[in-house]
Amino acid sequence: MKPRLVPGALIVLFVAMSMTSSVARGQQLPSCLRGRGSASCLRAFQGRAAGPGSADKHVVDAAAADRGKKIWAGECISCHGTQARGTDSGPNLVQSVIVLHDRYGSDLGPFLRKGHPTQSREPSASFSDPQIADLSHFIHQRVYETLRSSPTFVVQDILTGDPGAGAKYFNGEGRCVTCHSPTGDLAGIGGRYAPPVLQQRFIFPRSGRGGRPVTVTVTPSGGAPMSGVLAQMDDFTVSLRDASGAYHSWKRTPDLTVVKNDPYAAHIELLDRITDKNMHDVVAYLASLSRVQ
Repeated sequence: MKPRLVPGALIVLFVAMSMTSSVARGQQLPSCLRGRGSASCLRAFQGRAAGPGSADKHVVDAAAADRGKKIWAGECISCHGTQARGTDSGPNLVQSVIVLHDRYGSDLGPFLRKGHPTQSREPSASFSDPQIADLSHFIHQRVYETLRSSPTFVVQDILTGDPGAGAKYFNGEGRCVTCHSPTGDLAGIGGRYAPPVLQQRFIFPRSGRGGRPVTVTVTPSGGAPMSGVLAQMDDFTVSLRDASGAYHSWKRTPDLTVVKNDPYAAHIELLDRITDKNMHDVVAYLASLSRVQ
């Protein structure tokens, strides 16, 4: 039986009370606390509500995760991959319902004891409680590494493109040069931003701080045009705020003229035609602009 998966962000996290109240309600303790247990597991369980996240989130013990990594390499890696994100032979455990519900082996242990294939052909039911707890720490560490807020998240080197090809695309097919200049607004940009930030600002420029707003000019039939920052626009209404901050709204009728000006329209249009190679080539080119020319 394979662990069930949950789609994308539809991850349900249950909020538990303290360890004492959990025991009082008859809830099962983590496997590493049953029997002899471990001091590190006890500290993690008692302090698991600290910091951001659900009150009962699994707090990873780095030393236990390192031990779990050895078990993973020996028993799990060929099917589930180095980062637990799955292969052609096994599912992605980062999205596994069992893993997301698990706390210190509470769900992983019972699943493995039912029997699950391993690389060494060692019965998974023979794993000890400490081994299951260590494996749980390792897998949860992989889950947290998928989050950008994770302290262990490290952006890999993305400068894999050809700067020369990037310059050619910038000045040609990409038409970037119609708005930007390597000796003007982009002079020295490679020295101001790290490659991942360059890529983000190139592909999704609106996500950065201090971006330019979308503006709109609305002209009623027989009336004077009014311009301002777009507040909202759909098939039925359009609204804006003028230079004084005053709010104006109109119903969209056939005789109402609306002209929208999006300073990032070219970047949005580029998303429909740029290839992965083009993107990496342009980023490599921008990174090469490290000095003001």
